[in-house]
Amino acid sequence: MADTPPRSRRTERQAPPAAERPTPTGRQRFWQEVRGYAEALAIAFLVVTFVFNTVGVVGSSMRPNLDGGVGSSNVLRSLLTGDRVFIPKYDTWLRRAGVLGAYARGDIIVVRDPLNSPSAIETGNRPFFIKRIVAIGGDRLRIEGGQVIVNGHAIDQGYITESGEISPDRQDFPVVSVRDGRVEGLVVRFGMLPSGTAFPDLPTSGTNQPPVPIDDPRVQLYYGPTVASLAPLPADAPDDGTPFVHDLVVPEGHYFIMGDNRQRSRGGSEDSRVFGPVPAMSVAGRASAIIWPPQRHGEWNWRVLSPPAAFERVPPPRAD
Repeated sequence: MADTPPRSRRTERQAPPAAERPTPTGRQRFWQEVRGYAEALAIAFLVVTFVFNTVGVVGSSMRPNLDGGVGSSNVLRSLLTGDRVFIPKYDTWLRRAGVLGAYARGDIIVVRDPLNSPSAIETGNRPFFIKRIVAIGGDRLRIEGGQVIVNGHAIDQGYITESGEISPDRQDFPVVSVRDGRVEGLVVRFGMLPSGTAFPDLPTSGTNQPPVPIDDPRVQLYYGPTVASLAPLPADAPDDGTPFVHDLVVPEGHYFIMGDNRQRSRGGSEDSRVFGPVPAMSVAGRASAIIWPPQRHGEWNWRVLSPPAAFERVPPPRAD
């Protein structure tokens, strides 16, 4: 028993000296590096897909509530200087699974550019962008003189106008004409994109502009979903072709989205007033907070993005 080596000496004999360990070959070192990067990418993918993501705000369509940075025409400069928002991805998946239900009026969401948006047609790309939900499935919506009306309730737009930066254009939407009991036209102007594709421009309230037939290819391209979503015609609807503002009913499983910037001269938003309600499956997530930069113009910039209180006063849609 006296000759038994101490435990520490027995342990030392079991581990081969470093000099005797085999040196990894170049190929082994390469695959070790690859495995490390692959594991890191896999973890990052899982986090971005199921846990959270951040999105940079580009452009001016959500001013004054979200800042797209300086040089909005330059995407890189906008990403470096604009607000960055936090997107909880678990929230997205729980909603798609039906656990949390639909998004709420007033939520700011990240959504994929629809196929019939002017920017997607012009560039051939469908990036994600940020907009606000103003109406959900089943809601009746119209816009009169720039005032959004949902389920007969005029939404207080102070969350847009109080800063004094944005004054919504006095636009009407949708303006239709009826003859013989059916919708025959939509009042809208069409300009021309550099590619030669027509793009829509909503009329200003009070302008005398003739309707465009609803079977016009340009109307069908941009406003096919809107025309299909028009509410039943009221009994007192003018039947002589005189244009009037009518309600549309947002289809179930869709959202009517708008940017907070509704002033054309300040780079107003391209939204559901152009391409119609968007399907819920195109929503990539809800912007729940601004996380960068921490300060802007000397004031604290981190904040939670809760729906404005004005949307809480919107009544549920009435049963027809």
